[in-house]
Amino acid sequence: MTWHDPTHTGGAIFVNKENLAFALPLIALCVAYAYFKLVPTNIALSIIGAAIVVYKAVSSVQTRAVEKKEEKIANLDENFLKELAADEMAKEEQQKRAAEKKKQKAKSKAAQRIAAQKKKDKKEAATSGADDDDDDTDLSTFVNKNRKTKKN
Repeated sequence: MTWHDPTHTGGAIFVNKENLAFALPLIALCVAYAYFKLVPTNIALSIIGAAIVVYKAVSSVQTRAVEKKEEKIANLDENFLKELAADEMAKEEQQKRAAEKKKQKAKSKAAQRIAAQKKKDKKEAATSGADDDDDDTDLSTFVNKNRKTKKN
């Protein structure tokens, strides 16, 4: 590889994640050494303590947000189930109303038939009451058609 290799990326030290993972412990050690060497101990420890408190606060807030989202999803699921149950209840209610309408319609038709039968019976009674003189028997059976008169 020459100095002016076109595949060389220039300033990129960590070409891939594997190199970064191997170098991370050394980088962390160097940063910690420089921090404690250059920053006074009382300030360094208070900054570390503040960083830990901030980290705990942020992680608890994130945890609570996740719990709220899960609770909201659970409530949505319960509300969705209630809506589905309400839909089924509405369908059952509609079927009951339809059955009640059919029953009411059948009762009204039966009442109309009974009323029509009563009217018919009254008309027959009225017409048969006027012809009380007439017998319902057929008189033609008593009449002799072949009647021969005898002359003596």
